[in-house]
Amino acid sequence: MPQPHGGFEASPTGLRIVIEREVGFGLEEIWDAFTTPEGLEPWVGVLRGTREAGDLQFSMVEGGQEASPANLRIHRCRAPHELSFTTDSEYGAWNLGLELSRQDGVSTIRFIQDLGLTDDPSTIGPGWEYYVQRAIVSLEGGDVESVKWDDYYPALAPAYTRASE
Repeated sequence: MPQPHGGFEASPTGLRIVIEREVGFGLEEIWDAFTTPEGLEPWVGVLRGTREAGDLQFSMVEGGQEASPANLRIHRCRAPHELSFTTDSEYGAWNLGLELSRQDGVSTIRFIQDLGLTDDPSTIGPGWEYYVQRAIVSLEGGDVESVKWDDYYPALAPAYTRASE
């Protein structure tokens, strides 16, 4: 069973979930996996449009089914170190972030989601654990389908309940 790699942190707007993983890949490789259509497609979904045109859309893909697209708005981008963005979809607005750093040949991925008052972190945390693991498996050239949702939820839900803040 996977172990949690994240938890809660205070944020300027309240509380956030942060998933933190250390990997041996370079920052540019990780950045591409999280920010380009070619990098995202193998492990999470489809990115369409361009930042310059202001028409970015992202659709998650699970089991071959593409979800309704979310509009994506970038707030801050300092490639290959920091990305802050919002997705607006039928599920509401999600404020997300990616922070990458490297020291002594080890890169650290910090994937962040700011929580709203009605967000359920007991499903959100395990979800991002699952997807970050899929990203790592994709970077390794492995089969992302080997990462099973049922291994992450509900097993990791207790680590992401508001009671554990």
